[in-house]
Amino acid sequence: EIGNLTHDCIVERLNVMLWKENTIYNYDRFVTTTPASAGVAASDAAAIATPQLDPMRRVNPDWRAQITTWSYSVVDHFHMSRECVAVSMNLFDRYFAHEKEDASKNKNAVLLVSCATLSIAIKLMEVNDLSLKALSRFSRGKYTPSQIFDMEWLIVASLDYYLNPPTVISFVMHLILLLPHEINERDRNELVEYTTFAVELSVADSFFVGNKPVPSIIAAAAIIVSLQQCGTLSQSFLSTIIEIHYCDIILEQIGIDASDSRFKESRHRLQLLLKNNKR
Repeated sequence: EIGNLTHDCIVERLNVMLWKENTIYNYDRFVTTTPASAGVAASDAAAIATPQLDPMRRVNPDWRAQITTWSYSVVDHFHMSRECVAVSMNLFDRYFAHEKEDASKNKNAVLLVSCATLSIAIKLMEVNDLSLKALSRFSRGKYTPSQIFDMEWLIVASLDYYLNPPTVISFVMHLILLLPHEINERDRNELVEYTTFAVELSVADSFFVGNKPVPSIIAAAAIIVSLQQCGTLSQSFLSTIIEIHYCDIILEQIGIDASDSRFKESRHRLQLLLKNNKR
């Protein structure tokens, strides 16, 4: 038994989440057209090459990164879960995959959608929601509460009420529960903190939009990269992990192996992000 969950219960939850990401929340289900690729603006902030955008990715990746940063600032200000941002950006990406109009040149429309998806995510994830008046103020008055409200309903209808996707961080928190009992609380918390940081970087990165890779694979890559790079973890912790093949357990649980191209690409991308974004 792990906390209040048995090992079998954790595995069952993971299996349900895997089923959801591969079926009802499969990104391709929401793609209704193949528009022209959005332009990619060069970034001076990090020496990470932006990959060529998939035709379904119709929002400028720099805008998307700024929106993610803004969303984190909102939830932090109101002491809300940062997973709200992961859910919000999932709704955001699937909405634009579903829309027929090219949003690459309409920043105001993109920002309005981001306000609405964040509001929806907060309603889903938090006990106390955020008033639309407060969200309007955070948009510097660019959008009225009624505009955000109306956009919420457009998004809900567009996504056919599929609003509760499995997120990367939810996979991470379940997979970390499978750590061996020998790992002390300090090292476990350090791993969670480092992995969470890697995951939050991935939320802002357009490289991870779509089905390749899916959240479970990003989660596995984030944990394994964190195991390798978390310098304050004790040597005994790393030795134990190697001894019991925890990395293999993670990959087996999500149904892939280390040679999977999506896993390798995710791991490499996360390594670059961590290198260029220090905690």
